[in-house]
Amino acid sequence: MSRQADQLRARIVKLGTEIDVQRVLLKTLEHDRALTQRELNAILDPVARLPLEISSEIFLRSLDLFPEPGALNTPILLLSICSAWTDIALSTPALWAAIHIIFPCSQGLKELLAVWLTRACNRPLRIALRGEELDPDVVSIIRRHRQQLKHLELVDVDGDEDTADDIRNLWGGTTSPEPLPSLEMLTICGLVDDTAGDSDWAEFSLHHILELLRLSPNLVEYRLYRTDIVDVYSGEKIVLPKLRRLIFQDLGTFPDYAVGVLEYLSLPELETLSISLSDGNWTSDRMISFLERSSPPLQELVLGLKLAFPTLSACLRLIPDLRRFEVWYPLVHAMQQLLAAVADLPSLLPRLNTLVIHIAHNGDISDFFWVALSRALASRRTQLLAFHLTVLKRLPPSKMPAPDVMATFRELVMGGTEVRISATCDTWNLVF
Repeated sequence: MSRQADQLRARIVKLGTEIDVQRVLLKTLEHDRALTQRELNAILDPVARLPLEISSEIFLRSLDLFPEPGALNTPILLLSICSAWTDIALSTPALWAAIHIIFPCSQGLKELLAVWLTRACNRPLRIALRGEELDPDVVSIIRRHRQQLKHLELVDVDGDEDTADDIRNLWGGTTSPEPLPSLEMLTICGLVDDTAGDSDWAEFSLHHILELLRLSPNLVEYRLYRTDIVDVYSGEKIVLPKLRRLIFQDLGTFPDYAVGVLEYLSLPELETLSISLSDGNWTSDRMISFLERSSPPLQELVLGLKLAFPTLSACLRLIPDLRRFEVWYPLVHAMQQLLAAVADLPSLLPRLNTLVIHIAHNGDISDFFWVALSRALASRRTQLLAFHLTVLKRLPPSKMPAPDVMATFRELVMGGTEVRISATCDTWNLVF
């Protein structure tokens, strides 16, 4: 019995050894097959026979704005198709000039990031960072390429004070800040957690925000939303001569209250502004002072509005070039007065061609509102391209516009104006 057991054990060991040999052989064969397949792909692939500039452009068209690193995502995916595609991908620095990093990230990603950005050569970089805690090693790598940063997004980044320090270290921290000469687009979005306390990034101080702007003299677009600004700053006003778009708003939502930032800025080329205002906390005075100081050629204004009409009128008279005006949740009386002024005063918003109004409560809709609205739209019929009105819910019969107002809407539509009245909480549109 013992001898037979020893023979079986020996047989098992021998079979195991043979299996290991076959596994090595199988792995070698699979590797050889993959190489052969890559060679065949290179021979048959029409892209490989194109000039490099054309094949590179094709690859670039497959790239996301902020590609995530991964074997199934471009540009890493292109390295696994064939040797020709690998050569094209590695010869196209623009493929490696953008990346989206989600935290926490692996050690492998940190090692890849250095190679990734090196492959971009000296191309302008687009980098998006998202997640709970930044990795200081990642920040250090990005900081080495800060001169190339053209588009930077910091989204949903929160955590402890160390995380806030890591964010500030992107441009050198508080002790040795360094300029970001190529930065043209900057987006900052923080999270405010009412149950666990606000994050350090969500309560990023006004000083840090303005310091970042001061270091970015060539900034063209700045978006800041879902971020509580701690209004503490004692420095000088900052002039950003190239900033054209300043947006304190997530897409399709009520703008943020961030007028404190405007108090310290002069933006002589500003074309688009999205912000909320109210008559409290000196916000209206700050807005008027900003417009007088900057004299911007503002063409698009999105306002979360809690202003009385005199203040609103004073602001609008300072921006005669305005083409598009979007209003979120205005005081109903102020809105009616504004519409009446638009109808009676051609000098108020003389170039307005698009008007968008968001009403918070259906109870704010009245016959007076409809009459003022129809008069304002009719007075600008020759230049009006679009009018949109959103209400909370489907309007009941008692809140519907009168027949003469409906007739005005129909005339506008027949004249080529886009008129849309709809509800945000219901699938409802008013049919003219």
